[in-house]
Amino acid sequence: MKSVFVTEKTLDSMWFRLLKEVNEHGRKNPITYGSFAGSNRLEFDFAAGTIEFPTIRPLAPIMPEGVPPPTTDVEIEKYFVEYIMDGTLTDNNHYKYATWISGGQYTIPKVRWPDSHDAGHRLTIEVPNQTQWIIDHYKKRGHGNNHCYIQVGYPESSFAYDLPWNDESERQTSPCLRGIDTHIKDGALHMAATFRSWDLYAGFPENMGGITMLMEYMANEIGVETGPLSFSCLKLHAYDYQTEAVKARLNEE
Repeated sequence: MKSVFVTEKTLDSMWFRLLKEVNEHGRKNPITYGSFAGSNRLEFDFAAGTIEFPTIRPLAPIMPEGVPPPTTDVEIEKYFVEYIMDGTLTDNNHYKYATWISGGQYTIPKVRWPDSHDAGHRLTIEVPNQTQWIIDHYKKRGHGNNHCYIQVGYPESSFAYDLPWNDESERQTSPCLRGIDTHIKDGALHMAATFRSWDLYAGFPENMGGITMLMEYMANEIGVETGPLSFSCLKLHAYDYQTEAVKARLNEE
């Protein structure tokens, strides 16, 4: 078993380092159910790290000439605005990360009431704006508290995989991002994101770019500087179909 703990200066250098590490040390695991079932993922046994200066631009990866980027700064800003800060759902979404980060509506996939035998009852609830609560809490209670954690999803969210579906577009999931921890140290806001599963090649750059913009927004509202951004994931991976793109970024045959 090989766990990877990495410290890098920027989002781009972290992404490049992790691609190199997974290419050299990743374990090929078959996908039995879910996205791209029947293929494989090249996964870390465990990965964690810290980006010391995540707000350095560009947030998006810097690519070799002729290699298309998985995202851009324009796309990251759109992701931040529409998926992290706006909890409004469309017909194609049953949640966004914003549902929990900034507040919105969430229909819990399965609930069993204490006085009922109905295990299939579904309940739509109003999720509070945890971002605003954290901003207010730091202002009211001071910077030296350890209370401010954004929780994403509920225990019942995993039951979304049990819901019936006719085609892949109807299949429901639980959030990959499960939490964002915050702490103010030496006048700077630190953050740490935890993912249950994570696409390193395409997801990591946009997710971390969006979370960096969230940190910038919260730090500005609280009145502090931005600090480092950390992450952890037990199942950080690259898919089989991304192998050529990974090698192209690493300038390998």
